[in-house]
Amino acid sequence: STKQKISMFKLLLLLGASSGAALLVSPRPAHISRPVIRLAQPTALEPDPPPPETEKRQLNDAQFGVLERAQDPFRLIRLVVYGIFGVVSVAGISIAVYDLGKDPGTALVNLGTNVVLGGAVGAAFYFDKTVVQEKIKDNTRKEVDDPMLKGDSEFFFAEKAKDPGE
Repeated sequence: STKQKISMFKLLLLLGASSGAALLVSPRPAHISRPVIRLAQPTALEPDPPPPETEKRQLNDAQFGVLERAQDPFRLIRLVVYGIFGVVSVAGISIAVYDLGKDPGTALVNLGTNVVLGGAVGAAFYFDKTVVQEKIKDNTRKEVDDPMLKGDSEFFFAEKAKDPGE
């Protein structure tokens, strides 16, 4: 077993030496060419002309709309709820009007209930559209116009600016 290990070691050594000798003896090309990457010379680029005010305003309005919708993520859900209650109210009113000939007492109670429901839904929708949405729009406009929230205030870019908290 020891003799086998020695003979195996000699065989491995012989294989290693022969492969190393083959590398030394094999002819090498005189010059190995490498790919050469040439970079373009930097040129002075002129800044793009500023967009016309109308184009800039449209972009700001689009951005403002996205920000405004981000401030009120449940607006769509509220509008769907208003729509559902409005449809239910109109359906209840029409059913109550249809039932006036059969049972006037119950039909008038149902009619009154559905009219109050429709009025409440309409008032809630009007309040949401005028007060809540306008408040969100005003807050968004203030945040857009605030230089500390936009990230382009002098504090962030001045080299020797002091922290206002100090």
